[in-house]
Amino acid sequence: MIAVYAIIIGFFIYNKLMLVLNPVPDQLPDYSLYPIYLIPIMYIWNYLKAAWSSLLLAFLLSGIIQEILPQNFIEKYLKKDKMRNYFIAASLAPLFITCSCSVIPIYIGIVAAGASLGVAMTFFLMAPAANFITILLTGEYIGWDLGLWRLLFSLIAAVICGILFDKTKIARELEEKIAPTQVGRAKRMQLKLPLNDRLKNMFRFSFQLFKKIFPLLLLGLFIVSYIAAFLPDEWIELYFTGLIGVIIAAVLGGPLYTPTLVEIILTQELLNKGMSRDVALSFMMGQPYDIVSMVPNSKYFKWKGVLLYTVIFFIFSIISGVLYGLIYGLYQ
Repeated sequence: MIAVYAIIIGFFIYNKLMLVLNPVPDQLPDYSLYPIYLIPIMYIWNYLKAAWSSLLLAFLLSGIIQEILPQNFIEKYLKKDKMRNYFIAASLAPLFITCSCSVIPIYIGIVAAGASLGVAMTFFLMAPAANFITILLTGEYIGWDLGLWRLLFSLIAAVICGILFDKTKIARELEEKIAPTQVGRAKRMQLKLPLNDRLKNMFRFSFQLFKKIFPLLLLGLFIVSYIAAFLPDEWIELYFTGLIGVIIAAVLGGPLYTPTLVEIILTQELLNKGMSRDVALSFMMGQPYDIVSMVPNSKYFKWKGVLLYTVIFFIFSIISGVLYGLIYGLYQ
């Protein structure tokens, strides 16, 4: 098992060195030329050829992190009333490869362990927007400028949301209802397992995560392949550039739910068709405030809390896109 990890990491490094020496050509296939039934097959094949090593390494790293990260660390450093805890939650969230829906059980567990709802909100917002697979693939597939900007503005927005929510009256009322005494004070025992058992657990978690995420990724690739083939370029050039495009992207980026990683693929295709990079950043920043996750979240954050983080992330989606455009001279 250790040899498998070593081989995969070694090949990943080799693959990235070869990518530097032999850059991928800018000219992309014209998928509209393929028969309609062959479009998704060719699109998925081309995507996996470019991204399979990054995906494989990222899924394996998720298993390592899940096995090594102590449960008592989460319980100790995610309590309320300390500013650092919001940043700790935001720093831990990228280790969990989840979309806005699958992260819900995780933050509920954090609340049950005694974390404040604001800390849990910070974690919830940061995990889908900036988990390490998302940032890795955003950087490699779209560009590290957008990847790092997405990480920075997601961090700022998530921390602000958590701090403001903990200062509201509704948060204090909810914390009394979701007190740790309701779920008991039992803690998960940290068993000292042999190395081979821990390695098995790592592989098992990685495989379970792969089974959960990869089919959604394929589904997203299937849908996006037809967008890539048939979406008129003039629409993108007309509505997804400039300041108006940033606002439109912020409006659509959230409600238009896409599973984690799929928004990267969709954004790349929109960039290929004429979307400007400032609009692309605004579009990706909308990942945490999708409609699909709002309904279950209303049970724990209530609709006032849902509205709070939606408005803040919407504002930061616009701010991030505009600042990116100003700094990189896109509005001259």
